[in-house]
Amino acid sequence: MSNATAQIPRNHNSPPSPIEFAQSVMDDVNAFLSEHPTIQTEDEARAAKPYLDRAKAALEDIERERDRLVRPLNEQVSNINSKYKAYHNIDAKKPGLFDKILIELKARLAAHMIREEEKRRKEAEEAQRAKEEAERIAREAEAREAEALENAKLGEVVDVAAATKAADEAFNEYQRQSRFAERAEAESKVRVGGGFGRTATLRNAETLHLESYNRAIKAIGPHDGIRDAILSAAREYRKVHGHLPDGVTATTERKL
Repeated sequence: MSNATAQIPRNHNSPPSPIEFAQSVMDDVNAFLSEHPTIQTEDEARAAKPYLDRAKAALEDIERERDRLVRPLNEQVSNINSKYKAYHNIDAKKPGLFDKILIELKARLAAHMIREEEKRRKEAEEAQRAKEEAERIAREAEAREAEALENAKLGEVVDVAAATKAADEAFNEYQRQSRFAERAEAESKVRVGGGFGRTATLRNAETLHLESYNRAIKAIGPHDGIRDAILSAAREYRKVHGHLPDGVTATTERKL
């Protein structure tokens, strides 16, 4: 008994299943192949034909049995999918009724969040400009303070205290504007809380756009996915036009 035969359970009190019967057929086919490494004569070809017919019939029986067993299940799955996917479908290209309502809600919420982000972005940019201006003023006040201290050392009568006070006030204002700018930048991304799910935030959703077939294919180079897609499209093209498109050819071979 072959290993393959040993792996298939057999209930000797009932007729062989399609798989069990096919196994016995294939055992016979394998025996014939072992005895005939090549088929060279008409008699050998005639001897091989019954094995071919038996093997094809056995495989057809397996497929019929499989289809008989899975058809009710497939129909049940199809009915369930039809019922539920009419309302919710995870395929974004085929949204259900409830999906369409949710899509509209998300679109309106996203539109608001985009407007709010634009507003906050402008506020953050204005806060950054105010910070940079406060920094410039603080540095100038610091330079005047240093100049006043240097002049005082040379005996010039200057109000060092006033210069120091002005420098301190300018530096404090710079720090205040820095904190405000940092807070504005941190809050520039809109987040909507509430509810019981995660906080709603905007994200970047990438969409690829094909601008040139030729440039893209040339840049990518040989690729199985591109080849298969082109050949599939070529078959559709031939159905419409009656011939293959330029760049695609067909060969034929004799097969049983």
